[in-house]
Amino acid sequence: MKKQLLVFLLAVSPFVTVMAQQNEGVVSYDQKINMHKRIQDESMKAMMPEFRINKMQLTFKGSESLYKAAVQQQNDESESTDGNGATVRMVIRVPQNETYRNYDLQKNVEIRELAGQKFLVEDTLKRTPWKLTGETKKIQNYDCMKATMINKANNQPIVAWFTEAIPVPSGPAGFGGLPGLILEVDVNDGDMVYLTTKIDFKSLTANDLKAPSGGKKITNAEFNKKRDEYMKEMGASGGGFRIIRN
Repeated sequence: MKKQLLVFLLAVSPFVTVMAQQNEGVVSYDQKINMHKRIQDESMKAMMPEFRINKMQLTFKGSESLYKAAVQQQNDESESTDGNGATVRMVIRVPQNETYRNYDLQKNVEIRELAGQKFLVEDTLKRTPWKLTGETKKIQNYDCMKATMINKANNQPIVAWFTEAIPVPSGPAGFGGLPGLILEVDVNDGDMVYLTTKIDFKSLTANDLKAPSGGKKITNAEFNKKRDEYMKEMGASGGGFRIIRN
């Protein structure tokens, strides 16, 4: 009897190990930004690629996650001549932001960069008003379900695809709160899209999910006000780029 029980435990232990790792690891995302949708001037569109892709990653374990750039993103600068012969210098600034979330503690900590200065924003997690549509599709061989919402701050539609096969409530950027990992997000009908490119299940250390620190402490409302003032002063669009005509 003891021998049979031992054989059974040895047989199921690999299965138990694999299942335990389904809520811990790193997801790689492509953040695809449609630059042309953010400007109206056709001459400006001709001076830049239609899409910009940033490599991002989400480290997750149960109710905790940390979202940040997979590699250090560099600012892009280019010069060209418009139809009137004026030299146009275009600067695309890429902020080095990090977002930590703990759904058990309802805690959100972010490092946000603005004009070369870092700000620390701490807040409680807000409930996201997702609506399930019943639609499904496969992403990275996972069965995913569709959820939608409207961002009330700017009236933009958000579409997310999540899988219950990975039972964690996280996702890219500030998206989460669904009964499974979010593998794809579409913001404002293709304005910005997050696409999963790889899922790597592995054991993590405490340092892998360390909440960001440093920077000037500020509330979310205060940061948004500073950002809007800066964008207006610099003559930048919502796309995070600045155009200078000489």
